[in-house]
Amino acid sequence: MSNRFTDIDIAKGLCIILVVIGHYKPDNSPDWYHTLIDVIYCFHMPLFMYASGFIYHATKKPVTYQKFVWKKFKRLVIPYIFVSWLIICIKLLMESNMYVENPVSLTSFYEILYIPAAGYFLWFVYVLFLIFLIIPFFGTPQKVNFLLLISLIWLIIPVETTTLFCIAPLKKHLFYFVFGCFISQYQNLIHQKIERINILILVVCFIILYLLTQIFSNSLIIFVLQCIHLCLALVGIWITLKISHYLAVNTQNLKYIFVQLAIYSYTIYLFHTSFEGFAKSLFIKFPITAYFPNNISFCIMVLIAVCAGIAGPIFLHLTFERVKKCIKSFC
Repeated sequence: MSNRFTDIDIAKGLCIILVVIGHYKPDNSPDWYHTLIDVIYCFHMPLFMYASGFIYHATKKPVTYQKFVWKKFKRLVIPYIFVSWLIICIKLLMESNMYVENPVSLTSFYEILYIPAAGYFLWFVYVLFLIFLIIPFFGTPQKVNFLLLISLIWLIIPVETTTLFCIAPLKKHLFYFVFGCFISQYQNLIHQKIERINILILVVCFIILYLLTQIFSNSLIIFVLQCIHLCLALVGIWITLKISHYLAVNTQNLKYIFVQLAIYSYTIYLFHTSFEGFAKSLFIKFPITAYFPNNISFCIMVLIAVCAGIAGPIFLHLTFERVKKCIKSFC
């Protein structure tokens, strides 16, 4: 069990880096970077949902529904509201002096109750709470299997879904959370079979599936395209887990780094766009393109923005923990 959790933690560490990269999309991005972002978006959030479902099922304890929901409310909803209001305040204060991506208004303070108005990336927190409202009613293996089937059908059937209350992203990602629960309950049997497949075969499958989505995106039946995207996400998850397992077994320093990133992944997710946005505003005010060729300067900007998006939230987290300790010591 501990090995599986280490693999999942490393996968979360890898995934949060991909999230930070994926959310840095300046207007002057070269074509290769757009392709990289497109590839990342094929599987990185399904991977996060899979990891959340796996950990939930593997660690769940008997508790009343009210206590469970209240715990998740404190963990997800309160930070969602706090971070949303903080982002809105920062954007409103900055928009007169600096570039602000996806500007907001005063109405955004209450719009966050039904859409992630402060920043679309917060849909993940909103959807995760909706899932935790549902999942306790599917506690047995048979019920998990039933929900897996229902969520799969809902995912691949091409029906219009409202974005209000994040129903559309819930439709798109519920399956992967339940799939994580499914893998968790049969993990020993499934992982023995999964680990036998060579990662190169998986990479080739991923490339073929990705090319199919690019070549036939406008000509394939929507249902078929949805199925290809589903397979693409599952293969991407599989590849990441195999890389994570390799790092867990064969490296110590990288293993430690990615496990630490997993510990701070929630904080990074909540705050990374603010630090990236600040870096992006600085690049607009003080462009570095005059000092380096275009591709090199762009890579430098990406590196700085991604490092800011990771290091900034970690610094906030550690500072907050120190303040809490100081307050406790005085009390």
